[in-house]
Amino acid sequence: MSQKVWVESPGCTKNAVDSEVMLGFLTARGFVPAEEPEQADLIVVNTCGFIGPATEESIETILEMVKLKESGACKKIVVAGCLYQRYKEKLSEELPEVDAFIGCRELNMVVEAADDIFEGKKYRSPCVSDFLYDHQTPRALLNGSGSVYVKIAEGCDNRCTYCTIPSIRGRYRSRTTDSVLREVRSLLQKGFREINLIAQDTTYFRIPEEREECLTTLLREIDHIRKKKWVRLMYAHPVRITNAVARAIGDSRSICHYIDMPIQHISDDILKAMGRAGNSDLIQRAIHILRAEIPDLALRTTVMVGFPGETDKHFAELFEFVREARFARLGVFKYSKEPGTPAAEMRRQVSARVKEERYEALMREQMLISRELNESLVGRQMEVLVEEADENDPNILIGRTYRDAPEVDGVVRISCHERPPLNSFTQVLITEAHDYDLEGKIL
Repeated sequence: MSQKVWVESPGCTKNAVDSEVMLGFLTARGFVPAEEPEQADLIVVNTCGFIGPATEESIETILEMVKLKESGACKKIVVAGCLYQRYKEKLSEELPEVDAFIGCRELNMVVEAADDIFEGKKYRSPCVSDFLYDHQTPRALLNGSGSVYVKIAEGCDNRCTYCTIPSIRGRYRSRTTDSVLREVRSLLQKGFREINLIAQDTTYFRIPEEREECLTTLLREIDHIRKKKWVRLMYAHPVRITNAVARAIGDSRSICHYIDMPIQHISDDILKAMGRAGNSDLIQRAIHILRAEIPDLALRTTVMVGFPGETDKHFAELFEFVREARFARLGVFKYSKEPGTPAAEMRRQVSARVKEERYEALMREQMLISRELNESLVGRQMEVLVEEADENDPNILIGRTYRDAPEVDGVVRISCHERPPLNSFTQVLITEAHDYDLEGKIL
């Protein structure tokens, strides 16, 4: 009988892709995906160690899986990913119940690890390679919806003073354009409707032997694939937003007029302390370029409050900028003091109470902005990707417009009597607006 495997994947979308790659390697080896962790012979926990709360969630998940092993529900546990890459000595010492540890740069070693531990050996990966999956890598897709993530690069060359990613995931390295295109074509042939392009910084995508505007080339090539689809660009850096990139999005048939462009702050003092490339002028320029080339753009950003040295004046500058910029979507994060980062050693750390107050103030303001922008959509006919049925009402479907990325943005609740197929596009009349979500009916 084939052994069963279960993968737990706390963390970001990039982590989710890594989990699918490890599961792909294991299923190619003969493992069968389990329906529940209690049914698995092998459990893989793909951890996140980016910031404190993510680390805590990963540790809690590991301990839950250890309990399953102790109860006899599973035989072996592999801990993989960022947390081990960051804390390898400490983690392996404090979790003797774990049979194997694999860093996030060596996901391709998961089969070797599984073979060893089922032979009664312990496995510890050396965390020295820089594995990057491509279109030929086996990948077992865990998402049952019509939306899927494609990682176009790995690692990061930015040196933001608060961030652990370069030390965890290594230097930036891009896949080839051909490799990404081959994967996108394969996913579309499998029935996926939405391709979300991700990396630590998608706008840094570049291949030395290819043309200068590598991201622009990639976007145009994906757009030329003759399949009905949405393509969404995530995690863009404002310094690398060019007219060519904006034009490629604005001119396309299938690339969503949506971009996720984290800015982190708008005060030049704080941006400099953060080690962020660029300044407030370059951020404003990027926003101007995008909105000039893409008039119906839905612009998402993330900002950080409570960075060391952030005064009331700095925060007031950020607050006023958010009010004036009127982002379609906004994520707000409270600074997390991470050991080993330059920011952790900075003076004038901001108290938890002040961080929370600033977080709440920005979220309240953004809620008002989001409500106003949503109300402007009432009466419009919009294309919606229908993804699921409401559990409590068979006449309600749930989907998203181009303005909403999966998992992080709002949804549209759709009234219907004749249900279109799930994972299909349909025209919806927007009838009601809420703070973050919409309601509509099928035309």
